[in-house]
Amino acid sequence: MFSENLRKTRERKKLTQQYMADKLGITRPAYTAYELGNREPDHKTLVSISSILDVSIDFLLKGESNEATDKIYKEEALKILEDPDTLIAAADGKVTDSILEAAQRIIAEQLKSGRKPGDIKKK
Repeated sequence: MFSENLRKTRERKKLTQQYMADKLGITRPAYTAYELGNREPDHKTLVSISSILDVSIDFLLKGESNEATDKIYKEEALKILEDPDTLIAAADGKVTDSILEAAQRIIAEQLKSGRKPGDIKKK
């Protein structure tokens, strides 16, 4: 499960095996062995992998269902929407529940695709 979660997460983040190996200070074949399940990282390396991929160690080791992952993204999207620095306005100036729900879905999809809060900075 770890090897599959590692590979899928790296690919979802659009990172190469070479990038991961360089960040970890190991060779690409050594990193590839993690993804193939031929080798397991030590605790220090596992912590580093988790940090580089910005996921929990628990996620790497056990994985999560799509439903659980979706819930996490929706909760993160809601935090963004509730942040006072986030501005949402409708054409008529009224923000309805349906506008908030639509915004939450859009933000959750963006987070799933690898974007992070703050990727777009104010000028």
